[in-house]
Amino acid sequence: MTKKRRLFVFLLALTMLFGALGPGALATEAQPGAQITYLYPETQTTLDGWAEGSEVLAELVRFVQESVDETSDNYIPPEDRIAVFDMDGTLYGERFPTYFNDWLFIQYALYNADNIAPEVLRDFARQWEDKVLRGAVMPNFDADERFYGPQLYKGLTIAEYKDVVRAFKQMPCWGFEGMTYGEAFFKPMISVVKYLYDNGYILYVNSATYRDAVRTMMEGTLDQYIPLNRVIGTDLLFKSTGQGDTDAIDYTMQPDEDLVIAGELFVKNLKVNKVFAMQREIGKDPVLAFGNSTGDFAMANAALHNPNYHGEAFMLLCDNTELDYGDVAKAQSFAEKCDEAGFHTISMRDDFTTIYGDNVHMVPAEQTLAPAA
Repeated sequence: MTKKRRLFVFLLALTMLFGALGPGALATEAQPGAQITYLYPETQTTLDGWAEGSEVLAELVRFVQESVDETSDNYIPPEDRIAVFDMDGTLYGERFPTYFNDWLFIQYALYNADNIAPEVLRDFARQWEDKVLRGAVMPNFDADERFYGPQLYKGLTIAEYKDVVRAFKQMPCWGFEGMTYGEAFFKPMISVVKYLYDNGYILYVNSATYRDAVRTMMEGTLDQYIPLNRVIGTDLLFKSTGQGDTDAIDYTMQPDEDLVIAGELFVKNLKVNKVFAMQREIGKDPVLAFGNSTGDFAMANAALHNPNYHGEAFMLLCDNTELDYGDVAKAQSFAEKCDEAGFHTISMRDDFTTIYGDNVHMVPAEQTLAPAA
């Protein structure tokens, strides 16, 4: 073998080695957070926002290390290293006072001077606001929300709808000081996303929130790790501006036309619908799933019972009442369900050292009844 040939083989071997480890395997700079040792002891990184000694984090790291180790019985080829994340309550706050999608509807229907919503939608938004802030009962809420929710945006182009979401992202986050809605991501979970990305994982968001809202929420935060074409969510139906009442299968869109929101949902992406969506859009079961509610259990089961690999599921508990609007009793009940199902649980109180960042503070309870206008 010539010297040139030996050099080529050597460089190729190095490329394959570092490719298996992922780009994060080269990180050695110490940062605040739980210290994580990679497969090879000379390379380390940190997961910011996690408590030292977190057992559930250690379990996740063990899984990832084995999945990238070609000598391990639990090795997973890069093309099958698929991880799926719920959005609200898993990557992003949902308890201030409610889901992004919900509060966006209420704010846009009632408090946006540029939007004059039909009275039926404004009335629904008032009831919804009372439900969120004061616990008012809405007996048919789930069905009504699926019916009225998309009507508020009827006729908007995709670009116009995204501008509505972007404007909402700039608003101060209800119940907090020092944070906008665009900044309300869980910092420890962003660390997890980056860690998996650095280890060659293919990452998806699988949310019940409107898909284009999630894509817009992620801009500048998660889209460097999760491309926006790997976002799965509840889909709004669209129409072409020249289509009228013609069925889509009988209509050809013209060059000067645009897509607008038709005011209906395709399907609510929740529970087993999340699994159906993964089959349509990924075509494979994940090996890791992250969620925070029983609405994520079907997706988690798909990972845990992956027919080809040993998978795991991790569920967040809303048990932090100092840094977020947690509910300890609800978290405990949910943890019991997770234990029965064989899912790991992540305590936002015990496993996280921060949630939104050290400069973000909850507003005193007596100031939280009035919505942000």
